[in-house]
Amino acid sequence: MSQASVGHHCPECVAGYSQTVHTADSLMNAPTQVTKTLIAANVAAFVVQLASADRFTNWGILFGPFVEAGDLWRILVSGFLHGSLLHIGFNMYALWIFGPTLERGVGAFRFGLIYVTSLLGGSLAVLAFNFGQPTLGASGAVLGLAGGIAGVLMTRGVNVFRTSLGSIFLINLALPLLVPRISFWGHLGGIAAGFVAGLLLTWLPERAKQSQAIAVAVTSAFVLALLVANFAVAGVV
Repeated sequence: MSQASVGHHCPECVAGYSQTVHTADSLMNAPTQVTKTLIAANVAAFVVQLASADRFTNWGILFGPFVEAGDLWRILVSGFLHGSLLHIGFNMYALWIFGPTLERGVGAFRFGLIYVTSLLGGSLAVLAFNFGQPTLGASGAVLGLAGGIAGVLMTRGVNVFRTSLGSIFLINLALPLLVPRISFWGHLGGIAAGFVAGLLLTWLPERAKQSQAIAVAVTSAFVLALLVANFAVAGVV
């Protein structure tokens, strides 16, 4: 047996298993390039919207009848469009709050996977329950990151509703009831999809003892299922 910081390890165990240790400093200094790229993409899209006199907005906004007619790109593009400076400002601030925390915690690739999952979940809920309402904005994807954090915390035994996330979810689901222009279904679909993705990416390796590759594969299959579901609800497949 080999002396370890806590107890003893057998040589075979040490040789066959390597553990990555994250300190507070290493997490705080970890890169957050995906978050920054997403913010840049949203800002660039908003600039194009302003420069095109709403032509780009009309081309990309999520609207069920247009998706049904074959405009499949709207399912994704609409998540990068915004209706006003206040709209994009609020969403990018929220992305800057939630993004680095989750990206540092799960890594760039898995973070991107949660973001795409959340965006598709928001679009699916809008198409399923608000088919004839034009919708745009990154709020579903951004709130999905908060859902992803909740999934990670639940894996690790934290009661989310005893943290500030519980209040964030309640406020953002109640807000559309007070401000009709805000999409309730986009918020709910994004949060739910992000939560499932965060749960899959951490529960499978940490609780079910599956490999990270299997967790990513299962989550990727979930993303594909959401995409197909978007097409199906819009009557494309």
